[in-house]
Amino acid sequence: MITTVTFNPAVDKTAQVQTLVMGGLNRLQNVRQDAGGKGINVSKTLKAVGVDSLATGFLAGNAGDFIRQRLQDLEIAHDFVEVQGNTRTNLKVLDAAMTLTELNEAGPACSCDDIARLEEKLAQVQGILVLSGNVGPGVPEDIYRRLTEKAHAARLQVILDADGALFREGIQAGPDVIKPNRFELSQYFQVPEEELDTARMIVLARKLMETGTRLVVISMGEEGSLFVTADRAIVLPALKIPFQSAVGAGDAMVAGLACSLEQGLDLEQTAVLAVALSAGACMTEGTQPADAETVEALKLQVTWTEA
Repeated sequence: MITTVTFNPAVDKTAQVQTLVMGGLNRLQNVRQDAGGKGINVSKTLKAVGVDSLATGFLAGNAGDFIRQRLQDLEIAHDFVEVQGNTRTNLKVLDAAMTLTELNEAGPACSCDDIARLEEKLAQVQGILVLSGNVGPGVPEDIYRRLTEKAHAARLQVILDADGALFREGIQAGPDVIKPNRFELSQYFQVPEEELDTARMIVLARKLMETGTRLVVISMGEEGSLFVTADRAIVLPALKIPFQSAVGAGDAMVAGLACSLEQGLDLEQTAVLAVALSAGACMTEGTQPADAETVEALKLQVTWTEA
């Protein structure tokens, strides 16, 4: 079973404008609302390709009720901890050039008791644990490290997709799979991003494996992605697709990584599935995942080379 954890979910409101006018009036078009947050996006992608998961984390207020109802409509199993306040709403605006501007709320504060209740739920799960995204006020920076340590003690496999202090702490516990992008890699190792060519990224990825991580996936935007294990590295160029929005593309890739762990796929199969899911997410509006038929067609377009 795959369990996704979203500490700070959101109602994702996505809209379009011709040109974003700073300090002026902007009339939004094609406005849609989705249940969002990185872990929830992973669960939505898994459901779209016929893989079950359990979504958990924190929800609050009317916005939390909206997310529960959307997950119910999508037939995604969920078991969230209810906290005080109201789950955040994030506004994501795309202009005609597909430049994304995001306006994100902080989200409700969580108490130590709230965190303990979530940890009790996670103590009951088995299989694969996906820890992704930022956390809200009141959640300590070492939470992903602590949860990874507990998951490993219970023989769960862990995927970590986070940045900043959450990543720095979490990597110390040796999550099985991690998915930094090139900028996050440069931040962690304090190396200028422009100096990170493929060879350098492979070296740094293997440094991240010293605590026990088995697969490092580095996303590079329009340049594609790099999949690194202890003895192999493959580069996959980005697919040429009818682009709609990059919102949720990284989460879709994480869903592919979770499928890979559950199904025991090899490196090439893992990479092909993850890239196809990510590309499919870029072809939809908002945080909608691509359907299974689209993903299968995209898998046929994926190529890779040994690095």
